[in-house]
Order: sequence, then structure tokens, then C-alpha cells
Amino acid sequence: SVSCGRNAEFGKQWYQRRVRGLNHDLDFISSQQQELEDMLAPLEEKIKSAGVTLNNQHSDNEREKIYTLAEQIDSQLQQMSGDITEVVEHLNSVNTNNQDEANPMYQISKILNMHMDALVWIDQHSNVLQKKVEDVSVLCDARKKEQANNFKMAFE
Repeated sequence: SVSCGRNAEFGKQWYQRRVRGLNHDLDFISSQQQELEDMLAPLEEKIKSAGVTLNNQHSDNEREKIYTLAEQIDSQLQQMSGDITEVVEHLNSVNTNNQDEANPMYQISKILNMHMDALVWIDQHSNVLQKKVEDVSVLCDARKKEQANNFKMAFE
């Protein structure tokens, strides 16, 4: 009975030490978790503000590149169209009296007229392409806004 009492006392002490140890571990984990939350809060705010800014900047940069490229292509096409028109008009004026199909100048004139028609077609389709680029830009802006809203909701 004495040994049984000692074993019970020993078991009780062991249990109390174990509970104190677990409480100490829980307090330590809780304090670590609080420190992490305190460190993460400012980082999350920075990510929110930087993420939206980076997305806006990236979209703006991409849109600017597309518009610049479209303007350059349009300018080049207009220059080429003007140059070819001048050449065709000059050839047509030189060859108005000489419409012989065997004449090389007449053949060149026909080829240049076909090229002019091709350039007019390219110009028309470049306008269609520019419209599509604008549509994509609008969709990109809408998608960017949607992602920003989703990002905000995810961290709120």
C-alpha cells in the first residue's frame, strides 16, 4: 500500500510535469504564431499594393508596346502605299500610248497595279487587326480588374 501510494504520487507528479511542459510548449507555439502574424500583416499589405501596381504597370507596358507596334506598321504601310502609288502613276502616264501586252513596261505596270491592290487589302486588314488589338486591350483591362478584385477578396 505504501508503494502503491508512492506510485500514485509519482504518477501524479509526472502528469503535472507533463501538463506544465505541454502548457509551456503551447505558450511558445502561440507566441511564435503571433510573431509570424505580426510579420505577415505588413507583408500582405505590401503585396496587395505592389501586386495591383505591378499588374497595372505590366498591362500598361504591354498595351503601349502593342499600340506603338501598330502605329509603326501603319506608318510603314502608308509610306509604302504612297511610294507605290507614285511609281504606278508615273508608269501609267509614261505608258498611256503604249498599251502593248508584250511591252515590258506594260507588264511592270500590271504587276505594280496588282501590288497596289495587295497593299490596299493589307491596309484594310490592318485596320481590322487594330480593332482586334483594341478589343483585346479592353478584355485585358477587364481581366486585370477582375484579378485585382479576386486578389483583394482573397486577402480580406
